[in-house]
Amino acid sequence: MATFFLLAEKASCTDPQFLACEPKSCGAQNISFPFHIQTAQQEFCGYPGFAISCNGKNKAVFNLSNNEYIIQEIDYQNHSLRLSNAAGFGINTSCSPQIQNISLNDDRFRLSTTRTGVLFYNCNSTLLENDSKLLNHKVDCSGENGNVSTVAMLDDDPLLGSASEKCGAGVVAPVDVYRGENVSIGKMLERGFVLNWVASDCSECDESGGRCGFNYTTYQFKCFCPDRPHARSCKSGEYFFSS
Repeated sequence: MATFFLLAEKASCTDPQFLACEPKSCGAQNISFPFHIQTAQQEFCGYPGFAISCNGKNKAVFNLSNNEYIIQEIDYQNHSLRLSNAAGFGINTSCSPQIQNISLNDDRFRLSTTRTGVLFYNCNSTLLENDSKLLNHKVDCSGENGNVSTVAMLDDDPLLGSASEKCGAGVVAPVDVYRGENVSIGKMLERGFVLNWVASDCSECDESGGRCGFNYTTYQFKCFCPDRPHARSCKSGEYFFSS
């Protein structure tokens, strides 16, 4: 009986922010700092600009340049994540006009991918049928009528000029290209791209048994520990009181 009361007292004294920032999962993805799931975790559990959502298909979704991307993989050690457009791609997929340009005006993220693909929408199907080389770049998108098509190619393709003449607006999308491989641009777009991030270093806090977080009032990193919030580590002498 005495042991039960001691355990209950210990649990009741655990810092609420430490409890709130327990890592969560969305499908196959484990979610922890610098990310946080908007509907499942408090904002202070993540770094500014790293909020994600968990959609109806139990997929982790990240918003970038006002476009939604599915998180395929998060590498916390290398500070990188692989994203693919949430609009999808391929047969029975409406890839126009959801796939849009990516603009990174934020020093928290940078593209690891060095190549880009170009999608041309509203291509004249009649003109396309008469150009066998350009026809090889056609991708399958549902919802398009017989008069228009979508083509995709890499940014250094010699047919870019011809595509721009036969199609409507072009959209630039990052892709991963591996040396020596021979896959279609459509498959590259399905595979997605890698994005590197810069955020507060969580390793010292994590190794000390804490859970990383952020104080949006003071705009400082916090290490949430079972006893109280500390500056960098649960082993450190410094600590912050919850605000």
